Amino acid sequence: MGLLTRIHFSKSKGISLSKKQSADFFKLLAELLKNGFSVNQSFSFMKKAKIFPQSIIEFLITELEKGEELTQSLMTLGISSEIITQIEFAQSHGNLSGTLQGIEKHLITLQKQRENMGKILVYPLILLMFLFSALLGMRQFLLPQLQMSGLTATDNFGVQIVQGSPYYIGGFVLTMVVLSFSTQQFLKGKTAFDRAILLARVPWFRSYYVQYLSGFFALEWGKLFDQGMEIKHIIELMKNLVNDSLMKELSEIIEAKLTEGEAFYQQLEGFPFFADELALIIQQGEMKGNLGKELLIYSGICRRSFFTRIEKLIQWFQPIIFLIIAIAVVGIYAAMLLPIYGGIENL
Repeated sequence: MGLLTRIHFSKSKGISLSKKQSADFFKLLAELLKNGFSVNQSFSFMKKAKIFPQSIIEFLITELEKGEELTQSLMTLGISSEIITQIEFAQSHGNLSGTLQGIEKHLITLQKQRENMGKILVYPLILLMFLFSALLGMRQFLLPQLQMSGLTATDNFGVQIVQGSPYYIGGFVLTMVVLSFSTQQFLKGKTAFDRAILLARVPWFRSYYVQYLSGFFALEWGKLFDQGMEIKHIIELMKNLVNDSLMKELSEIIEAKLTEGEAFYQQLEGFPFFADELALIIQQGEMKGNLGKELLIYSGICRRSFFTRIEKLIQWFQPIIFLIIAIAVVGIYAAMLLPIYGGIENL
């Protein structure tokens, strides 16, 4: 059965793993492999234990019995290409259990950050709904009475804002939806390499993207170099990845430049989506003979720093939203009510 056919089959049957299920799945699979189970035996145990939906485990068992690769089967369950890449490399360097444990921790961290972001956004969204309701109430009931009494003029700036608020808010929401959809379609038409270059040039977002990508590549390359592999062998592994990813496209570029005599670390300096330190670490690591270990240490530093920065960003997000809402509320009421007070004084 072809990959596209299996993807369609899995989607039509509702066979997929949620983020929470994915973390639990990789945690249990890592524990079973660590205790001497094979992949097939691990899935058989999961089927007996009935921890996950039976359709998912039966699908994986069936695919393995057909001789399909584990990574191809996992792709049909909605597992991200980044995780698929890590598993493929793990099958090469042999530390599949350790890699799955790392994936599980990564997914749990992402899940916690999503939950924290959701908690932070709930209250501001409720305030925005109340603000929108207040604007509609003022537009439908308060303004007509004030205009009929002559306490406020129709050309008042605050009055015009309240009257046009549904159109302004609706236009803003529509613009954001169209912009988001257009951006997604634009990026879909690009290769993974071109997308990485574009994202690495986006102001403010660039520092987060570069740090995350540098940490990810350092982790995967570090594991392979630590096993004694040479760069040519690593490139071959990258080229044979089942998913179309930045890692796979980058292998062809690196291989072509290596044949031209350009060193590996020199090439990385020309990629805007890698941090400058990555090339320096690879250069010094090759000279000292500790490239694998140095990349793994650098990867840990990058990932810890990245998630710490994300946590701080989330903490700043709610106060900023509150400030914007407060300014909007005070500004609208002041723009509309101050002329009313002026009109009362003139009576």
